[in-house]
Amino acid sequence: MKKIIIIALMATMPLVTFAQTKAFDKFENVEGIESVIVSDKMFKMLGEVKVSGNEKADKYLGMAENVEGLKVFMTKVEKHKESLRQAIAEYIKKSPLSELMSVNHEGSKVKIYAVQGSKESIIKEGLIYIEGKGDKELVLLSFTGNINLNDIDGLKK
Repeated sequence: MKKIIIIALMATMPLVTFAQTKAFDKFENVEGIESVIVSDKMFKMLGEVKVSGNEKADKYLGMAENVEGLKVFMTKVEKHKESLRQAIAEYIKKSPLSELMSVNHEGSKVKIYAVQGSKESIIKEGLIYIEGKGDKELVLLSFTGNINLNDIDGLKK
C-alpha cells in the first residue's frame, strides 16, 4: 500500500497544485491524521530554483509556479477514515470534479478526479483518493493550480 501511495505522489507531483480546498481544512490538526500542507508561496519559491546543468529539472521546477496549493491527509484510524470519506463524498457532489480513473484491486481503491481548465490539457483542481483494504491507510491528495499537461509532455524530449 505504501508503494501505491509513493507512486501516486511521485506521478502526480509534476501535475500537482494540491488543494487549498477549504472542505478539508478541518483535518489539518487532528490527532491521528497525518498531514502535509504546501502553500503557493513554497511552489513559487521552487519555481525560482535553478539546477545547473539539468534543463529537465529546471523545467519541472518552473512548472511548480503554477501550483497554488497541495494538501495530503493520511490515517489508519477508522473514525477518521469515515470522516474523510464523508468529506470527500460531500465535496465531490458539490464541486465540478469529474472522475478520471478508478481502480479497485484486491480490496484497495484508487480514484482520481479533476476539474479541467479552459482546455482539456489544463487541470485547475485535482483530488486523488487512495484506500487500502481493511486496516490499511486512507490517503487524500488535493491540489489546485493551473497545470498544463502539454508542458509535462514536453519534458519527455
